[in-house]
Amino acid sequence: MGPDSERDGSPTPEIVADTHCHTGEGPLWHPDEEALYFVDIPRADLYRYDPADGSHERVLDAEGAIGGFTIQESGALLLFCDEGRVQPWNPDRGLGDPVVESIDGEGDSRFNDVIAGPRGRVFCGTMPTPDGEPGTLYRLDTDGSLSVAVEDAELSNGLGFTPDRRHAYFTETEASRISRYRFDQATGEFSDREPFLDASDLDGHPDGMTVDAEGHVWAAFWDGGRIARYAPDGTEQRRVAFSAKKVSAVTFGGPDYRTAYVTTALGPGEGPAGTREEEGEGAGALFAADLGVAGAPEFRSRIETR
Repeated sequence: MGPDSERDGSPTPEIVADTHCHTGEGPLWHPDEEALYFVDIPRADLYRYDPADGSHERVLDAEGAIGGFTIQESGALLLFCDEGRVQPWNPDRGLGDPVVESIDGEGDSRFNDVIAGPRGRVFCGTMPTPDGEPGTLYRLDTDGSLSVAVEDAELSNGLGFTPDRRHAYFTETEASRISRYRFDQATGEFSDREPFLDASDLDGHPDGMTVDAEGHVWAAFWDGGRIARYAPDGTEQRRVAFSAKKVSAVTFGGPDYRTAYVTTALGPGEGPAGTREEEGEGAGALFAADLGVAGAPEFRSRIETR
């Protein structure tokens, strides 16, 4: 059952987990558990929300930062952390041995958003460093080897694939753009970048994103207080407003993938957290909304772990 709608038919987002996340991010539906996981990046907190009873809990309070995660074929989570560390976790055994200990040049950075691809690879982007070095979008292959997918990324963020798996979307928040790349499933390579959305004149900056079952892109807007739906040609079709200003990511979940889950932040960015008086009602909470369209299950990662 989705949240109530306003008289004009626009969905009214509803707070379903009243967390006060500094930077809530990375919501991902776990179909095995029929639950949603999301993170508070700088606090390295991992949360689990159970829509069956409306409960939520912090299931991991780690050190450093957790920039994102994927769900492995086994059902375990694969966490993408600071300094380029990649580490498995499951609720029974806790943290496992890192798949990647660190990445050269990322000692002062962290992962920011990640997605598993159709064949189990993971595409994982890093933040710019404090001294101004740009971020990078990496490809983590199933054997644990890393390579560069996109260089000089201007704050790596939301990722998604077209339904035919021939193209991939990649968000660069500081550049206020979403690009579309030709995607080669066999090699995992991104090529032939073309503009999809130029958001430089829009309110807020594009952040996390997902692709719905009809192949339309839903983008969250940091400091824009909304999510918006874009057709495959890049034209905006709908906006859904939120009381929180810093809307960070959106995904679909539920048994039929018809509930949108949206994370928000108290932020700003890497600085100290604000207040709800400054950032809007429900800032830092997990929201849900019925957008009248279904999403699609995300791919699972197949990274070899020890």
